[in-house]
This record gives sequence, C-alpha cells and structure tokens, in this order.
Amino acid sequence: MSDGNQFDILSPEFHANPFPTLDRMREEGPVVSLRLPIVGRTWLAVTHASCAELLKNHEDFARDPANAGSRTQERILRFLPRTLGLLATNMLGHDDPEHRRLRGLVDQAFQRRTIAALKPMIAATADRLIDRLQARTEADLMAEFCRDLPLSVICAMLGLPDKDHDRFKSWLGGLKDTANVFAVLRAIPGVISVVRYLRRVSRPGGGARDEGLIAALRDAEIDGQQLSEDDLVSMIFLLFGAGQETTTHLISGGLFALLSDADQLRRLRGDPGLMPMCVEECLRYVSPVQMTKPRFATRDLFWQGRQFRRGDMFAAFLAAANCDPAQFDRPRTFDIARHPNPHLSFGTGVHFCLGFQLARAEASIGLQRLLDRFPDLQLAVKPEEVRWHKRLGIRALARLPVRLAA
Repeated sequence: MSDGNQFDILSPEFHANPFPTLDRMREEGPVVSLRLPIVGRTWLAVTHASCAELLKNHEDFARDPANAGSRTQERILRFLPRTLGLLATNMLGHDDPEHRRLRGLVDQAFQRRTIAALKPMIAATADRLIDRLQARTEADLMAEFCRDLPLSVICAMLGLPDKDHDRFKSWLGGLKDTANVFAVLRAIPGVISVVRYLRRVSRPGGGARDEGLIAALRDAEIDGQQLSEDDLVSMIFLLFGAGQETTTHLISGGLFALLSDADQLRRLRGDPGLMPMCVEECLRYVSPVQMTKPRFATRDLFWQGRQFRRGDMFAAFLAAANCDPAQFDRPRTFDIARHPNPHLSFGTGVHFCLGFQLARAEASIGLQRLLDRFPDLQLAVKPEEVRWHKRLGIRALARLPVRLAA
C-alpha cells in the first residue's frame, strides 16, 4: 500500500501531463490512499469502474459526513463566519431526502429555460467578446474569452445586472490556488462580499431581473415548500461557481488541446458537424474537474479488495477514470471523433451535474465562434511553454497565449 504521498496531483507539471501519474495510480489498484492539503487522508477511486461504483452507491457512501458518524464539518462550521458557513450547506453536501428536495426545486427553476432558448444569448455573448479582439494579432484567451464567456452567461441566466459582472471577477479572482491554505484565506473577504451581495440581490426588489434564475428559484415550490433565504443564497453561489469555473477550464483546456494537435484541428475545421463529439472528447481528455467532492463510508466495509472503516473519506478521481484503458481505446490520444465516449466528467448517479447541457452548449458555441472568426488561430508559444496552475481538483491553465492572425 502507498504511503499516501507518492503521487503528485497538484503541481503544474502534473497538470501539463497527468497520464503517467494516473497510470501509476491505477497500477496500484482501484483505490489508492493520498494525504491531500487541508482535507487530509483520502482514498481516491482511480478506475472507471470504482469511480462509478463510488458515485452510485449511496448506502455505503454518504456526502454528508454526519451520516458517517463524523462531526468534523460541524466543528469547522462553528468557527467560520456565518456567511461562509452557509456555503458548505449547499445541495452537494446533502444526501437524500434533503438532496432530493433541493434538487427538485432547482430542477423546477431550470426547466423554465431550455438550452435551445439560451443558445442565441450564448452566441451573442461570444461574438461580443470576440469583437473586442478583432483588430488584435495576439491575445491571452484565458483572460479575454474563456473566463468571460461562462461568467457573462451565468450572470445573465441568474438575472444579475450587467454592471455587476466585473465586481464578481474581482471578488473571486483570488481563489486560484485551492491547494494553498494561505491563498484560500486571502480569498475569503471576496467570497464574503459575494455572499452579502447575493443575499441582497436575491430578495424581492433586490435588483435581480424577474426573468432570471434567481427569481425562478425564489418562486419555486414543491408540496408547499420553498427555498429558505440561506438555501437560496447557497444555491446561487453553487450555480455561479459551478457554472463559471468548470466551464472556463473546459473551454480553455479544449482550445489548448485543439491548438496543440494540428491534425485534429484540421479535421474539425473540415467537418464542423464533429463539434458535439469534440466537446465530449475535451471533457474526457482535459478532465477540467479532476475529482469529485468527498464521500464518507457509512459503515465498516470490504470494498474494491480492501477493508475500510466507518468515516473513511473517499473521492472519485475522474481524471483517472477518464483515461482508464479498461474503458477507453488509446486513452492518451486526443480523438475528436471518439465513439463511444463514456467519460465521467459530469459524474454519475443522483449528483450528476445539473448544468451539463449548459456546459456543452457554451463549449460548442465558444469554440465554433473562435474558429470561425479566426481561421489562422494558433498558439503563440510552444505547447510545453504554456503554464498550468497548481490546483487540487481542477485542471486550470494559467494563460492561453494565442496568435489570432497569421
């Protein structure tokens, strides 16, 4: 068994080329032990089969540590400012039946907006961002497109005023290195500002537009139950974070993969109908969300060939599942026509990503608009010179320098 420290899953070097490390992890078995920053010892499921089983098995593994006999989260929350504490109580941290109640209310609000109806707004947002680049020869697409597109779209969906978009960027801009406890602490004032703003804007007459998701969430009702104000603020923050951060790295990582592979880029330009399959391959190959939120063993159990104790912490390492040779042919190869492509980038089971259709639409439209408007688009540096952030659980480019015109 490993000592918990032999696998590097945080460094920029790992994110630049994760495959050798992921292969070594799977060689050790379907579950490996790691000691992670801040959270401590964690068991990572590293095969496609063990990840899927972990995410679907709600009898043996709970999202809420209290359901596994742990009071750690409760003790931590006691010391956090209330504005931060309520963020830890969003629906991702609950098991059924509370998870089902919250998910039902959010699903009800989401169902009022079809992705087809949102596509013109996504395209118009992408075009507006590209218009600003039109006269340029070079740009950092991470800062000037990949981050702004999901940010603008989720703010528009929520019904937040346009003038507030830049405030969100500055408030949350410091939360880049989640593996560094000091970086997290430095970002706390910005997070508190966001929460206070969301509490104010989510109230009737608080500034959110009537046709936005905030108003729909406020009005959603199942069996006479609505979201409390705390639930509402926590949910908005979750949707904002999930809708902006992960899609940013899907678009930027996908662009980087395409611009690093002339054959695949040429293939896509020659057949734009491949774009949906290309986005699925970006989800698999880039794996922008590297790992899931933790689960906790609800009892002592023998699982995946090992004995575990009640309260042990687990996470599904999606990046490893997505390049498991038992599931994927030539897993290290970026193939935009890969089929079938049963990646786990949106998870599986009852916590399957709520915004999966939105992420696919934003990536498809964003990539297509860039390729259409810039026929000579290419990296401005060699692929190995592009830097990655030191991050736990998110595969994030630091910059994406490109040449827009030949």
